Amino acid sequence: MRHLHSLLLVLVTLAATEFSSAWEIPTSSASSASSNGLCSKDRIICVSDSVANSLIENPLRVDVQVNSTDDIDVAWELRDNSGQVLESSSTFDYADQPTENFTPGRTLQIVAFIFSTAKTEHGTLTLIPSRYTVQTGAVSLTGITIPVRLTTAKSTVTIMEPTSSDDLKSAVIEWVEGDHHGEFNPKLKLIPRQIEIMQFEKSATIGATAEAVLRSSPGQDRWHVMHWQAVDSTAHVTLVGSGWAGVSYYLTSVSYLIEKSVLNVPGIQKLVFDTPQ
Repeated sequence: MRHLHSLLLVLVTLAATEFSSAWEIPTSSASSASSNGLCSKDRIICVSDSVANSLIENPLRVDVQVNSTDDIDVAWELRDNSGQVLESSSTFDYADQPTENFTPGRTLQIVAFIFSTAKTEHGTLTLIPSRYTVQTGAVSLTGITIPVRLTTAKSTVTIMEPTSSDDLKSAVIEWVEGDHHGEFNPKLKLIPRQIEIMQFEKSATIGATAEAVLRSSPGQDRWHVMHWQAVDSTAHVTLVGSGWAGVSYYLTSVSYLIEKSVLNVPGIQKLVFDTPQ
């Protein structure tokens, strides 16, 4: 598989793949809607008609239908009408896809938190497909731009950070390189930090908190929260991302900070990291 999604605390090496910028590629307007949804000019990708002029929630959730037997990823960008980019990424960063036997009509799911706050109540969502082959690499195709509505309201997420990043780094190195691995739980002094993002529902607090830690502590490549839920007083979080030499050090550090941050969410007493499916 072109994506290598790593389990927490497992060292993974992955050759870096550069994803070319898609925003210089032409897009077609969503005004050419059909009974089969809103589609790019060549109908490689389609989304539901209901996406047009819908109110974007946080996290953003969009199902993209892929009408091709090729290996297709979808880059996306959300802007408000002031021109500000609120969020951008690609299904390449989130989803683990097979490298053969692609099925036309399959669905790629975009699930992403929006950390920038909107200045206007209207904007656009741009979706750019790319086709990957061993011979050509990733080649961007014609995309689609969809008008959407936005909220200018804001929410605050609280994360825990060490007063000394050097102390955390030293503790991580000692634990990862040590002979006996118990639970990584160094007694470090942590302080709360509040981050203002686009308004989200209370049910998304666990996911927003974990994502905020990942954004505040970036690694060599981007990691994201893909799934989250609360079962009674236990929070469940699934992280996805690519591996690199030394990724176990990074995941040890951020999983510790995610746990300390999520345990500050009211009603949560335990955190479990689930394995990506």
